[in-house]
Amino acid sequence: MIRTRIAGLHVSDSKPVAGEEVTIRGYLQQYNARDKMWIPLRARVKMVVDGIQHDIAWTDPNGFFEFKLYSKYTGKKRVEVLFTGDETREPCRREITVEFISREQKLRVERIAKIVLAILVLLLILSYVFVVLLRL
Repeated sequence: MIRTRIAGLHVSDSKPVAGEEVTIRGYLQQYNARDKMWIPLRARVKMVVDGIQHDIAWTDPNGFFEFKLYSKYTGKKRVEVLFTGDETREPCRREITVEFISREQKLRVERIAKIVLAILVLLLILSYVFVVLLRL
């Protein structure tokens, strides 16, 4: 059996606001034992959300696939992408979690991120000033 894998699985926003659509992307590959490398696989993949099949897609010639996910409710969603395999290829799966949050939670997360970034910039400036003063 030929080994397969789902690689590069990521979501456009892992904490979207409920009511927003996110995109889940990745690519399907099979192992070429002769050349000892992973190559793209054109096949059908399924997206299962919280145990319920949600969508089916065909990978493009580069093995790339894309799904859209939407929820009008807050909460975590367990998203699995599955390749069921065939006569010559092993099945494989990858999992990712998407947490739909409220608009207020999103604003709070963005505020915290801005504060952390400002602190890091301030620390960088202070360390530069400290290095300059040490040289004097």
